[in-house]
Amino acid sequence: MKSFDQHGLPISNACDDAAAGYDAYVREFLSYGSKLRDLFAIADSSDDSALVNAHAAALHLAFEGAEGWENAKPYLARMRRAEATATDRERLFAAAVESWAARDYVRALAALEELTLRWPADLCAIKWGQYHAFNLGDQAAMLRFAERARIVFEDRPYAHGMIAFALEQNHRLEEAEEEGIRATEIALDDAWAHHAVAHVMETQGRAKDGARWLDHCAHTWERKGVFIRDHNWWHAALFRLALGRYEDALAIYDERLWGAWPEFPQEQIGAVSMLWRLEMRGVDVGDRWTPVIDQVRRRAGEHILPFHDLHYLYALARAGAPEEADAFFASLM
Repeated sequence: MKSFDQHGLPISNACDDAAAGYDAYVREFLSYGSKLRDLFAIADSSDDSALVNAHAAALHLAFEGAEGWENAKPYLARMRRAEATATDRERLFAAAVESWAARDYVRALAALEELTLRWPADLCAIKWGQYHAFNLGDQAAMLRFAERARIVFEDRPYAHGMIAFALEQNHRLEEAEEEGIRATEIALDDAWAHHAVAHVMETQGRAKDGARWLDHCAHTWERKGVFIRDHNWWHAALFRLALGRYEDALAIYDERLWGAWPEFPQEQIGAVSMLWRLEMRGVDVGDRWTPVIDQVRRRAGEHILPFHDLHYLYALARAGAPEEADAFFASLM
């Protein structure tokens, strides 16, 4: 049994309902929507679909914490069982997820490079490829993925936000801003495009422009997932810091940056990085560190991503817990 997704790509062993559910997931994923979890129910009823289960596993791994690896296990098992009847494209995506689960991020990226070279219409795989390229600091790969998206998806929503951020990461700032604005003309709620343009304005020292830009876009974030909502508000707070509007930055922290999902590693590192920036500017943050550090302590020894580890280490040192910080540092070796 074979269905097709919204980009005309086949999905093996998926009934019509599963294919429709997968398509809904693709839209949510590309737009940073708030209903990504719906894919898990689709995967739970799609034992024979390697692709659907691979994407469900990927979502859990993208939690970027030990719980994600644990929760991915049943989906990885179903993915492996279904690979024999999968297409070549699906097997390549499964290989990427398999490498990711083994924390071989370089090999995961390589599989996604091959997949998107052969099937550049797989915008979801391009997005996952950019995710790994960003985490590996491979800006050139980010741009390669973006150029594949540009060729196939000239006027499709959310492709241009991906192109814009890749351009920004490669210091092509004017082009990045143009692409980001074009992205919002195609889809006003392209939160990744909002983010890309904010990066440009931050790099150029345009704090007033950046604050105005994100204020203009912010009403679209309420329907988004926690990561992009938190992160774009983090950038909005950063512009307030640059403008010396410290009370406004604290208000954003209290109302937008902490508390939506405290167990989420991205919320934790966003809180750590904002609190230390506030303190470096002499702002009294009161007892805001306490709940953040309580969550960070649970991350000791995970070592999912180096970027996270540096934030966790700073938080432990800031907590006045030198033995914990030393033990965490030693575990990095």
